[in-house]
Amino acid sequence: MKKIITLVAAATIAAAVFAAPTAVADQPLPKTQSTVLDDFEDGMYLEAVRDGWNAYGNVFMKTQFSTESSTTARWDKKGNCGQLDYAALPGNKEQACLYECSDLLETNWKNYKYMTIVVNNPNDYDITVQLFTKTGDTWLWGNTDAVTIGSGVHTVMFTLSSATVKVPGDVKQFGIAFYIGGAHPASKVFVDDIILYK
Repeated sequence: MKKIITLVAAATIAAAVFAAPTAVADQPLPKTQSTVLDDFEDGMYLEAVRDGWNAYGNVFMKTQFSTESSTTARWDKKGNCGQLDYAALPGNKEQACLYECSDLLETNWKNYKYMTIVVNNPNDYDITVQLFTKTGDTWLWGNTDAVTIGSGVHTVMFTLSSATVKVPGDVKQFGIAFYIGGAHPASKVFVDDIILYK
């Protein structure tokens, strides 16, 4: 089944408050059964969304996403990854870009506890990452805390809880939000291997 993942620009997602962070970077991976939601190997699932769900649309988009190995500067030599190109950033509060997936390979997350995503930040500034979900017949919104990563390759792990996944047996959509603060020239971020763990 093909997955449709799109990029939109969005206003800041309010971070939920938890006793322990629900988003961390560079921690040991769970040693449990896993399901790959996207490894970016099976084709072009990434496309621009021109109107988005707020007034800013994809104003920071420079080009469409690509998963072609020749254009994604693959960092571990094992295949394709997702590449996000974004335009020069003026340094305002609306600087957010999201991967959004509406055609999931797995919609029942009842037995899953974590999601991981590999992010390669080739820039000399920090990027903040957050997971959001929409679940159930009324598409209830949930989201994790946000975690900030520096330059280089990082594995970000999100804890799936009743706050992040309101109706775990019926996940309609999930997304990964990237917040980029400050004024910067046009650049890119690479992503790979979105995985659920039990």
